[in-house]
Amino acid sequence: MRINKTIQFLVLGISLLLGILVVVRPTEATIDPVPAHITNIENLFAPPLKESDSKLPVDGVTVINPAANNQSGAIWSNPDNRIDLTKDFKATMLLNFGDSGNNAADGMAFVMHADPRGYNTIQIGGTGQQLGVWGSASSVDVSPAIKKSFAVEFDTRNNDDWDSAPTGFLGASQTLVRNHIAWNYPALTSSYKNIGGLLFPAIRLIHNDVQGFSGSDGKWHEFNVSWSYSNHTLTYQFEKQTPVEVPINVNSIFGTTQVYWGFTGKTGSSNELNQVAFKKISNIPTTSQNYKVYHENGSALGAEVTKDNPAKPLEELKGVLTINNEPTSGSDWKQVGVRYMAEGTDDSQGVSYGADDLAINGKLVSKNKVSTGLFKTPAIDLNGNALTPHAATESDFFGTVGDNKYSTGVNMGDIAKNSTSKIQFTLTAFDPTPTDGTTNLGRNYKISLDGKMARDSTEKAIYVTSVPKITLDKKWTDPTKEKPIALDKNQPIDLTGSWSQSSATGKIDSHALGTLHYAIDDGAEKTIAQNNVGSKLISGIPTVGLSLNDTHKLTLYMTNAGYNEKSAVVTVYFKLKGGTLLLDKVKDEIGFEPVTVGKNTINKRDNTDWAPTVADTRGTGSRWDLYASSTGLTRTTDHKQLDGGLVYVDGQKTTDVTATPQKIASKTTVSDDDITPIKWDDNQGILLKVNAGAYVGDYTGTIDWTLGNTPAP
Repeated sequence: MRINKTIQFLVLGISLLLGILVVVRPTEATIDPVPAHITNIENLFAPPLKESDSKLPVDGVTVINPAANNQSGAIWSNPDNRIDLTKDFKATMLLNFGDSGNNAADGMAFVMHADPRGYNTIQIGGTGQQLGVWGSASSVDVSPAIKKSFAVEFDTRNNDDWDSAPTGFLGASQTLVRNHIAWNYPALTSSYKNIGGLLFPAIRLIHNDVQGFSGSDGKWHEFNVSWSYSNHTLTYQFEKQTPVEVPINVNSIFGTTQVYWGFTGKTGSSNELNQVAFKKISNIPTTSQNYKVYHENGSALGAEVTKDNPAKPLEELKGVLTINNEPTSGSDWKQVGVRYMAEGTDDSQGVSYGADDLAINGKLVSKNKVSTGLFKTPAIDLNGNALTPHAATESDFFGTVGDNKYSTGVNMGDIAKNSTSKIQFTLTAFDPTPTDGTTNLGRNYKISLDGKMARDSTEKAIYVTSVPKITLDKKWTDPTKEKPIALDKNQPIDLTGSWSQSSATGKIDSHALGTLHYAIDDGAEKTIAQNNVGSKLISGIPTVGLSLNDTHKLTLYMTNAGYNEKSAVVTVYFKLKGGTLLLDKVKDEIGFEPVTVGKNTINKRDNTDWAPTVADTRGTGSRWDLYASSTGLTRTTDHKQLDGGLVYVDGQKTTDVTATPQKIASKTTVSDDDITPIKWDDNQGILLKVNAGAYVGDYTGTIDWTLGNTPAP
């Protein structure tokens, strides 16, 4: 093999100036993750009104208003979640005022009210400093305020014409801290003071028990509220600040003992993201549930069906749902409807319900598909729409299997505080077909528990076993250890063939997602994720670093997510052929140090990184030789020949390389990927010989590098 590379060089050196641009990006503020809280508040609070900028809760977090100018929002308890002031009440909220810092405005307010509009109450118009609850800032006008209300404000902007405490005559006032907490009664004129008189009114909101807080800092802050019926006193506490006690005349302020509660928020020409989550509410049930599926063990329950202990096709299983109304619960869980949904289609199999054994607390719902008359269907659906109850059968629970929607359901009645209810039914395992295309678990089953004041849900993915299969093309299965398949050096192994996930009834699981496991030469096992079942395996197994010209063993098998099974192990033998020999990092322009004219000299190169690099990836033990030859050097102004030329200096020996190639390097490689930079000491290698008769000028010429492979001895 011969590799030639011709380059031009200059006697004069070349320098480069590099510029580096450094981009500095500003650090963005962030909002902390919300702490533990109640996530299913849909049954506790009414959806935002169309006039509100509030958002529906996501995982129990409600946006009272987004971080935009001129927003107004409100969220209120639904009628069942009103505070009964004839009983004690406690709630713990989590408040977040965004991360707008000193640019924040305007804040939120915790509000209790008996406004005739109920949960449709919202303040239309007004300014940001009214926070969606207070009266007018232009005169002592309480008509915009929420009627029959009490409010605790969390104000993140001090407005000189509103947020100040009057202390003197005609405008003398004391400015409040920027971020302050205070309380008052929004709909009472006594909550405001005109310090400017009739001609030049200057209205100030009267702030009671003012406290400071950190404002719009991106953090979640705990806010506790408790009502004592015996003392008719509301106590609130922000974080660990001193609790504030407010005696409230219920008849005078609310005119009723059933009051709505929630939050309002508002922005003006500046803004902040206001969010609320609920950590604990004393008058709602605290629930939990557990849905498990078991193998049968005679008449008793066997081991739980899990990934490591999956169901077998056609095996009968027992489903058990345990529902708890915790000892710490605030009330009975009223009128609990239980609904069932199986994700997937009828032919996706998985497991199927075995009829006539649906039992709630040991009582059958129906017998031979005829209702026992012990249970009815719910009076409302999951969206709150009215239904006409009828005597329930098991088909009301399982009737929509395969439709990807919840069934009509069965009304379990009330679940008392500190009590447990159980639902039990029989399932039969069939083909283990998944429903989401990402995990092979059989069908995914969900149960919704929907009652007054609380909604809960549970789901179960039931594992049914199956064995994946690898089918390689003949070109991969024919090679033996004695006759391995040949691959180029570093060439990935792209297996051709397919894999499938077959059930006991012979169906192919078209949703299955598998993992190819492989090991080379009994080394560490590695994996490659596969697409859905198809005609082609995804392999691309790397061979970088494997020795050349040796026989290697590849073992592989397939698993599938969710199954406790694996395919048979397949073994393939292969050998890597040698790579290439080439010149690398050859400079287009090279030069020498300046020449002193008038005497014989041999001049050094102008830098240390001058000669090329030889890259030999043909395998350990390969040999090569590198030769160099040069044209004569001519002056750039008149093409006059230089008196002298290039020479190769090796020890004390100097050889002219003009026109006659000279061997300048050779090597027998000691690795499969051998990289050899050609390097010389300053007074060795290719140098420039200039005789005393040379003329001053810039001279150019070319060097021809010749790289040849040398047969091994």
